[in-house]
Amino acid sequence: MRGRTPPASIARILRQESGFGCAVCGCPIIEYHHIIEWREEKHFDPEHMVALCPSHHSEYGKLPKSKSYSVKANPINLRNGRISGYLGGNKEQKLLRLGSMIVEDCVSAIDYGGNSIISYRQIDGEFRLNVFIPDEEFWPEVEIKQNNMAASIGQFWDIEFKTNWVKFRRAKGNVFLTIDFRGEEVEIDGELTLGGNLISLSEAQNRMGGGTFKNVKMQNCHTALAIGPDGRVFRPNYAMRSPRPWYMPRKH
Repeated sequence: MRGRTPPASIARILRQESGFGCAVCGCPIIEYHHIIEWREEKHFDPEHMVALCPSHHSEYGKLPKSKSYSVKANPINLRNGRISGYLGGNKEQKLLRLGSMIVEDCVSAIDYGGNSIISYRQIDGEFRLNVFIPDEEFWPEVEIKQNNMAASIGQFWDIEFKTNWVKFRRAKGNVFLTIDFRGEEVEIDGELTLGGNLISLSEAQNRMGGGTFKNVKMQNCHTALAIGPDGRVFRPNYAMRSPRPWYMPRKH
């Protein structure tokens, strides 16, 4: 036996059934609670385990088993269709690595149609990341505002979240987005589609529109990488009668 830590496949099953967070409160920092206690039976049976945050893991270990089975059957993130949490680190990073491109002191790292897709600021010595990854209808699929993350969970096969690291997968072996605060630079890798444009970000090289580039540094600029139409794409909102994105061409 490998101790109480479940195998990766079992941990993933438990994340998926809980909406990638604590079944009680939705917190994405989770542990794996044995409803049938380890001292009773040394097992990794997902039918008798549930994903819980550290606080609720401690609490539900003291409650009747029926309470754990109840939250397991109706986790809050599945009810809401979303996951949220604070992502950050304790290092004073000043650089952003987007695949093989280094960005320093730029207003926007990636811009699409006048929308900042990825940017950051230094606030009181802390690296504050902003990310807007839209779906096909330009609603936010993953959004981070000053390190506060929220994401729709319906399109994801797995989401792994630590305090300073998150990875989204659409399918087995298909990494959609990784954000990592653990190093001297904040690192973002993944494969994003913006307005039909595929952007592949990896440390080996970046790919966009059939071209590749690597080992690029953008410093003290307004926008490091701009794609999309020559104008402004406006996000939909529920104040619209028929919510949908709309485009305003640039005036020349």
